[in-house]
Amino acid sequence: KDGKFMLALSDGMGTGPKAALESSTTITLLEKFLYAGFDKDVALRAINSMMLLKSNDEVYSTVDMTVINQYTGEVEFVKVGAVSTFIKSDEEVQIIKTGTLPVGILSRIDVELVKKKLKDGDFVIMVTDGVLDCNKDVVDKEKWLAELITDMETRNPQRMAEEILQSCLRKNGGEAPDDMTVIAAKVWESM
Repeated sequence: KDGKFMLALSDGMGTGPKAALESSTTITLLEKFLYAGFDKDVALRAINSMMLLKSNDEVYSTVDMTVINQYTGEVEFVKVGAVSTFIKSDEEVQIIKTGTLPVGILSRIDVELVKKKLKDGDFVIMVTDGVLDCNKDVVDKEKWLAELITDMETRNPQRMAEEILQSCLRKNGGEAPDDMTVIAAKVWESM
């Protein structure tokens, strides 16, 4: 209703069904809180409390949100334990990076918010740590992925996401050493 579009990504601890359940639960709760009208910070703090109460086991998930104002092009990146997000424009690839812990670890969470302005033709690329860590041969993983994104000639976000995943799989002999998710979205100005 307010003209905002949200992309959200969560990565549960570990791999496989347990990690998938943790991240799915996190996204489902986030959607429910936001649809009910709660502010992002309140929703994330409530999810954190629920994750802490959920079990005696270590249960945590990252939360990576990109909220785009479709009227102004302003974007908010909300990161809780999530790895870097990338903005590809005609001129460069910007890296959006924070340093917070995932939900479900501490009773109080830090929510870091980064604001930017997008323009016509920009891409937002969100990834999980499995994508960022797939190339064991490089030290600066953000720089490696930014260069990979820079060299892509496609203007199709789905193809961009697929090319990133295929590149990661090639780096590991066709195997995924960790859960890997890529979300790519393109922003354009309507006429």
